[in-house]
Amino acid sequence: MHVAKTGTAVRRRAPLPGGPTAEALIAPGVSEQVAVVHVEIPPGGCLPEHDHGSSQIVLVPLSGTVELSHDGESRTLVAGSVAHIATGERVALANPGTEPASLMVVASPPQFAERLASWPAA
Repeated sequence: MHVAKTGTAVRRRAPLPGGPTAEALIAPGVSEQVAVVHVEIPPGGCLPEHDHGSSQIVLVPLSGTVELSHDGESRTLVAGSVAHIATGERVALANPGTEPASLMVVASPPQFAERLASWPAA
């Protein structure tokens, strides 16, 4: 069994202005099947269009507002909603709000979370 708490792992910042920070709570190596990452997007911040390699992604917003864009369509995610991103889908995330947006990202298999390890420490 593995138990983790936000604020206890290394937080990394995306290498772009206004980019999110990410903290791997269940990092690759802990599980061969799944990774869980806590992501925070600052107000006005974003993560440009990207894919997740071989990983499927589930986004679970905790607070704030996240705009999820895919194929020219945007969806607003707030606490209580959930989004699934299939392998190969390209998406972008943005925080249009005035408060940080916080979400849990579940990746299976966990390879996508390995990419975040290359981000510099926040």
